[in-house]
Amino acid sequence: MANLMTSFNAGVSGLRSAQAALNTTSHNLANAQTTGYVRQQVVITDSFYRNSLGPSDNLLQVGTGTNIIKIRQIRNTFLDAQYRLQVGRQSFYEINRQTTLEVEDLLGEISGAEFSASIGDLKTALSDYAKNPENLVYKEQLVSMAAQFMEFAQTVQTQLTTYQTSLNQEIKEQVDNINSIVSEIKDLNKLIRKYEATGDSANDYRDKRNELLDELSTYINFETNEEIDGTITIFSEGNYLLDSANQYFLGVEYESATSKLLKPVWQNGGDFFRSGSLAFSSEKKTDIGSLRGILVARGNRATNYSDMPVKPNEDDYRNEDGILDSKAYIGAMNAYSKQVEIYNDSVGASVIMRVQAQLDMLVHSVVTLVNDAFSPTKELTLADGSTIRVLDEEKALIGDDEYNTMGTELFSRRSRERYTKTSVEIMNEDGSVEKIDVYKYNEEDPSDPYSLYTISQLVINPTVLKDASTLPSKYNNSSDEHDSYAYNVFESLPDSFNDKIGPLTPGSLTTYNVNDFYRAMVTELSTQGNIWNGIIENQENTVTTLENERQNVMGVSSEEELSDLIKFQRCYDASSRYITTVAEMLEYIIERLGG
Repeated sequence: MANLMTSFNAGVSGLRSAQAALNTTSHNLANAQTTGYVRQQVVITDSFYRNSLGPSDNLLQVGTGTNIIKIRQIRNTFLDAQYRLQVGRQSFYEINRQTTLEVEDLLGEISGAEFSASIGDLKTALSDYAKNPENLVYKEQLVSMAAQFMEFAQTVQTQLTTYQTSLNQEIKEQVDNINSIVSEIKDLNKLIRKYEATGDSANDYRDKRNELLDELSTYINFETNEEIDGTITIFSEGNYLLDSANQYFLGVEYESATSKLLKPVWQNGGDFFRSGSLAFSSEKKTDIGSLRGILVARGNRATNYSDMPVKPNEDDYRNEDGILDSKAYIGAMNAYSKQVEIYNDSVGASVIMRVQAQLDMLVHSVVTLVNDAFSPTKELTLADGSTIRVLDEEKALIGDDEYNTMGTELFSRRSRERYTKTSVEIMNEDGSVEKIDVYKYNEEDPSDPYSLYTISQLVINPTVLKDASTLPSKYNNSSDEHDSYAYNVFESLPDSFNDKIGPLTPGSLTTYNVNDFYRAMVTELSTQGNIWNGIIENQENTVTTLENERQNVMGVSSEEELSDLIKFQRCYDASSRYITTVAEMLEYIIERLGG
């Protein structure tokens, strides 16, 4: 009798297990097309066995049925981690590609043709002026072309700066999205802990949580760890975004007190990204997530020509006899190498910062060519042995205005005169010290942006704008040809536009002249865009492969589920018939005993 009751219980447990399997299979079929749904499976195991002795004192074991351990999700956490890593990497490069295309369009379409033409117009105006220094019409034409050149340069720079600043909004939106996603995951953690604490399955909540983790991986790189109660923690950039109890929020603040660019930070203090460098690599996993991608592509500040390291010229380290000062040259090259490293970790890694510096270098080169011709300088050794740069009054020309203005520059700095008149002491050949008045050149100092001939600081010399006749065109009184026009002095100036001004990137062996530099900038952007396209194509293939592998594990196959549905239905029928048979046997025994 007892054995029959045990058999009855075994049938009931089989019926229960088959019913649970049918329900789970039906749930899989119903959600076969649901985004983010993971196939579920009922885990069934043997219940305990009852032991007894047989007729020959042998051990007999009688099964008592089955138990449902859990209803589990069929997914591979390793594939999940790899998928999220590669999706984040794809997002990083997509942001850089998009930024490159935007900047390329800006340079090539909005003002590219006009800017290239303005350089040519300035060169033509200089050529006409060199041939006709006495003609006021050509002087005014030169001033007009210089103003046009500067206007186009400032237009391009403004477009770049505006675009750079506009990415603040994207950073704020992504930070808000990250906070929102983590908040949703925190709420799901609570629900999962609540339901699974009672032994129920919370797989649908787990599906939603994993879907959110996939979305989060497009923004940032992170790691997760599942606790024993079913909740997860999220660890990113050396800190918890979500621990077992608390969420740690991100915010934004400006890069510096004077910056207009935002960066992500922890609300409780500190930068979100641990690496202060903009350089990125797959090996260090610093090329993951669109948030990091925006910061790299945008950069952390506006740049100018002073951010471009200039390789030392070996000839500058030779004495009058042509002997090279090896120690000084090697020291300069070592310093240059360090500057290049700094450049590669900052300006060189950012699309916008790099283009800003290149454009400013081009404009600075043109401005320097013209100003040095119109207002030449020389090095003067003082009585104490130090040197300064001063206006070269022997070579400087004068204007044909009523004041015979000497050495007037065409391009000026907004808040800094080219020269300051001052008294200095020099030592004559006989050893005597003489005090003289000179026009000391106000040097450009990279630590003082207002001292630089950068696009943002450039204006057409107000003196020239007021009276174009102040442009240098005549020999000064110290010349044998004084009071006559200098027809040959500026003859070679237009041709100097064909001289090499440097490479686009420090360390590159290819150098460009003024005419080719801008076109090379646009070409470089196009090449970089093609490189990004190749990387993204590879990433897309990798992500697709990983997603297919994930779906092979966790995806729902309708054919397989229908097959399981038939199998579990038969199991249910078999358990039902088994229970019916046991019930009939009990009824028969009870009736015989009663009789």
